[in-house]
Amino acid sequence: METLEDVMDLHEQIKWKEDIKRWAREGGFAASGFTTADPVESLRSVLKTRIDQGIGTPFESQDIKERIDPRALWQECSTVIALAYPFPLSLPPEKGEGILARSAAGDDYHHVVTRKIRQLMDLMIQHDWPGSLRFQVDTGPLIERAFAVRAGIGWIGRNQHLIIPGYGSFVALALLLLDQEIPGDEPLSPGQCGACQRCIRACPARILGREPFNSKRCVSYLTQSKEVLTLEERQRLGLRIFGCDTCQEVCPHNQQWLQEERKSPLRRGVNLKEILNLSKGEFLKEFKHTAAGWRGKGVLQRNAYIALQNAQDSESVQILFDYQKNKTIPPSILPYVTWQEHDQEL
Repeated sequence: METLEDVMDLHEQIKWKEDIKRWAREGGFAASGFTTADPVESLRSVLKTRIDQGIGTPFESQDIKERIDPRALWQECSTVIALAYPFPLSLPPEKGEGILARSAAGDDYHHVVTRKIRQLMDLMIQHDWPGSLRFQVDTGPLIERAFAVRAGIGWIGRNQHLIIPGYGSFVALALLLLDQEIPGDEPLSPGQCGACQRCIRACPARILGREPFNSKRCVSYLTQSKEVLTLEERQRLGLRIFGCDTCQEVCPHNQQWLQEERKSPLRRGVNLKEILNLSKGEFLKEFKHTAAGWRGKGVLQRNAYIALQNAQDSESVQILFDYQKNKTIPPSILPYVTWQEHDQEL
C-alpha cells in the first residue's frame, strides 16, 4: 500500500517525467508520452460491436474491460507511459522474392522492445523510483494505440496505424505502467490525414475506410491465420509471406522512412523455393528469432506455396511441380495442392 512518504509532489513528478522521456530517447525510442490510468471508455462500444459481429482476430482478448482499463490488470496503476520503438530499416524485396513485413525483419521486436523497456526500468530503479513498474509489448490485452493517442504520441490514420508527426508509423508500441501519478501529455488533434485516401485505395483487402474495421479480412492477419484460406484470400496475399505493409508504404508520412531504407544492409525479401523446402533446423536458424517465426514453419511454407501460385511464371510453376512430385505434402499445404492441380487441368 502507498504511504504518505511514497507520494511525490508536483516538482518530483515533473522531474521524473523529464528524466524518463530523456532516458527513453537515449535508449532508442522514437517517442514517449504520459497519460492517466483511466479507462478508454470511447472504445467500449466499438469493441462490443467487433465481438458481436465476430470480426476480431483470435489474438485479441474478448474481455473488453482488460483491453481499455489498466486497473483491470493492475489495481494500483496510476499512470501509463506509451512508448514507440522503430522497426529496423530494411531493403525492399527484389522481383520474384517473397515479402516480409518490416515488423518481421531482424530480431523479434517483442524481444528487442522488452529488452529496451527493462533497461529503462533499470535506470528508473537505479535513480530510486519510489514505486512499482509493469509493462506490456504488443501481446498484452491493453490496446497500445489508444493509450498512445491519449498520451500525445500521434494520431490514428485512415490506415488504422498510429502516425507519429515527423516520424511515421513503422514502430512497435509498448506500455509502461506506473503506480505513481505523473502529469499526462496533451493528445494531438485527430484526423490529421486531411483529404488523403491513398491507403484506402491501396489496401489489397479493401477494408480501410469502413467501420467497424474487419481485422479478419486484413492481409496481415491472413498471413498468420492457420485456417484454410479461400481463393480470394489467397489471391490477396500476392507474394507476401508474413504481414502486409501496403497501407503504410503509400502513406505520405512514411516516405522519408522509405528513402532511408535504401541504406540498410537488412533484407525483407526471401527466396520462395527455400522457404517451401525449409527443414526444421533451417527454420529455427533463419526464423525462430524473428517475429515471423511465432506461427511456426507450416504457416510460412503455406504462404510460400501460395505466393508461388500467385507468381504465375514458368519458374514458379516448375518449383511447384517438382515440390508436389518429390515431397510428402504437409497438412498446412495440402488444401492448396488440389486447387493448383485443378487450375492446371483447366
